[in-house]
Amino acid sequence: MAIAEKNQRKREILEAALTCFSESGIESTTIDHIRAKSGASVGSIYHHFSNKEGVATALYIGALEDHANQQFALLEQANSAEQCIKSLVYAYVDWVTANPELALFMQQARGYVLNGTHAEALISRNRERLGQLLPYLQRHHENGSLRLFPKELYNSLVLGATKDYCRIWLSGRAKTSPMEYREMLADAAWRTVAI
Repeated sequence: MAIAEKNQRKREILEAALTCFSESGIESTTIDHIRAKSGASVGSIYHHFSNKEGVATALYIGALEDHANQQFALLEQANSAEQCIKSLVYAYVDWVTANPELALFMQQARGYVLNGTHAEALISRNRERLGQLLPYLQRHHENGSLRLFPKELYNSLVLGATKDYCRIWLSGRAKTSPMEYREMLADAAWRTVAI
């Protein structure tokens, strides 16, 4: 599991929360469920996260950070526009298949987090991530190897099919791992935005 948290107690609480959310759903999980699964006191959970929504938000944003770290590590190695675009698909597929429980949680929790009191933290993090990603794309647009699209379209154009297939796979409606289609999905993303 890729819960990137340095504080051992917080990581244990987040891991327990992920298990509880997976077993019972976010809405049905209580702080007491998380306490029982983690062995932490209620006071410790409230100290670190304030409430259940804080736990879910920390888990969600931590997962985003972990995926972003993997994504940017691959982007740093990309020497061409094609490698850049394909690395975005590779990072997504690799992360989802390595962390299916966390990826499924992210799908289920997005609305919960966006409708909660921590929504601005998620929105801010997503803006920051897009700001970090755009220079990679801009460089290739400027050298004529990548088509220019409105910045809000890149995620849909490059990762739309990949995210959709991963969602179907995580739900159990598709049996073939996204890893089997990794290269096909990457090729399709590249053809979508290449000049």
